[in-house]
Amino acid sequence: MSRAVTGAGSHAPRPSRRRGGRIRLQMEQEVIHAAPIAGALMAAMNGHVHATAMTDGYVAARDGAVRSVTLEAGSISGLVQSEADGSLKVSITFPTLEDDAWRRVVEAASCEAIWAAKLLEEELPPGMLDLCVGCAAPLIPAGEDLSITGNRSRSPEPWRIAALAWVAAEQLCRKPLRILEMRGLSHEQLLERIRHHRSLRSQGEAVAHPLASIGRAQAEGAPLGELIDSWWRQRSHAHDVDRESYVPHALLRRLGPSLLEGRFPLSGLLATIYDDVASEAGQILDAPTEYPVEPETDSELDQA
Repeated sequence: MSRAVTGAGSHAPRPSRRRGGRIRLQMEQEVIHAAPIAGALMAAMNGHVHATAMTDGYVAARDGAVRSVTLEAGSISGLVQSEADGSLKVSITFPTLEDDAWRRVVEAASCEAIWAAKLLEEELPPGMLDLCVGCAAPLIPAGEDLSITGNRSRSPEPWRIAALAWVAAEQLCRKPLRILEMRGLSHEQLLERIRHHRSLRSQGEAVAHPLASIGRAQAEGAPLGELIDSWWRQRSHAHDVDRESYVPHALLRRLGPSLLEGRFPLSGLLATIYDDVASEAGQILDAPTEYPVEPETDSELDQA
């Protein structure tokens, strides 16, 4: 895209037209700002780059000034160059989260199966940013925690910083879970910790929901000998037990999409079977506890 279209009057030097790696920004500013992770990152950059330089950096990023970008634990780095001044390495560094902070996140996320299910699908769970902030472990570093450095023993120009930030934000729009690795823990590691913690909460058995808390009087019930014919039926007081929120087909969510190809998705078929089995089981549980008396046959009447 030409400079006349992307930003007339920009002070950012044009990038070199020499052959080599080039990353061209594709997304519009509004799309990046609207994304939860990317938008929060660009908001944190406002304390380091003023509005004019942010616009110049966007124009430069659209023109291909960013030659490379690396997102890793504690830093965003890359080469940003202009036609007259060549390439300059720019680094945006920030601290990673401590183990205690991740422990609080894992404990909070272990309360609901939806967190593990979304991470398994490589999706950002809804409310992830708010949950981490509530655990004093914000995924987006604050503006004062960001440090900007460059090579050649000089500070990079603001437009270079902005150009690198725009490209990094675009990548976070496409893969928002990369912010976890940038803060010190990959999404695979976080998922494994959540699963392990849920297993411990369920007394060593991995289940979709924690066990309900049942009082002693409810747990004891009648002697087992009196329940031989109906031990599997639901007790009348079971509705008094507090139930946690239900996530449909949690096991299928944890297994992920099927590797088998076909016209009908296997996961959808299994979900339908599970629903039919659950419906049938519910009808059995709601059936009367007394068995109907079968009428006597003619042969039985003759014997009598």
